Amino acid sequence: GPVAPAYFYEELYGIGDDNNSKEDTKEEPKITIVAAHENQVFRANGFRNALQKLSGNEDIRVALVSDTKSLWRTQSPNASMPSVHDKSHSTTLVGDVKGRKCIIVDDIINTGGTLRNAIKMVDKSGASGIYAWATHGVLHLPGNDAPEKIQEMDCLKYLLISNSVAIERELPPKIRKLSIAPLLAESVVKHLHSESIRSMMSVKTPKSEK
Repeated sequence: GPVAPAYFYEELYGIGDDNNSKEDTKEEPKITIVAAHENQVFRANGFRNALQKLSGNEDIRVALVSDTKSLWRTQSPNASMPSVHDKSHSTTLVGDVKGRKCIIVDDIINTGGTLRNAIKMVDKSGASGIYAWATHGVLHLPGNDAPEKIQEMDCLKYLLISNSVAIERELPPKIRKLSIAPLLAESVVKHLHSESIRSMMSVKTPKSEK
């Protein structure tokens, strides 16, 4: 939904700081939304569309961290089927992030390996600022050290997660939680009044994609 893009809109445009408005912003920030892996391209495009609608900035771009594996097969004389092995593994960043503020988008963070890899790649490619958004933070188990590893990443401004998963443990400062309660409340109200719930999630397609 548009709640997370709205959060980053206020952050990157300084909306709400000392009652600032968008008109007070001296320079339009250069922003790229980065899909943490191939399965997040659709989500990253939706995030970009929502942020474009909020800001009116048509130059918000999308990038992708592409994870590629090459396979090779061996045939044993006594086996009916060949064995498949990983031959090589490569990760490539596709898109423009240099000198731009980047928001890395993923659906779930658990061990945090995929997200940390994406953060490192975006940092090495010259991003001017790095943020991250994961819809579900599965970080509730005491033995999970992903929060501490995220905190240690100097290049990351912060990671935003929703509170869809209850986390009783204390999280480090670089991990912020966004409440989904207002979104759920609005959904209930719309349902009671027989109004469209899907309309809450819809954003107009930017002119650049028409």
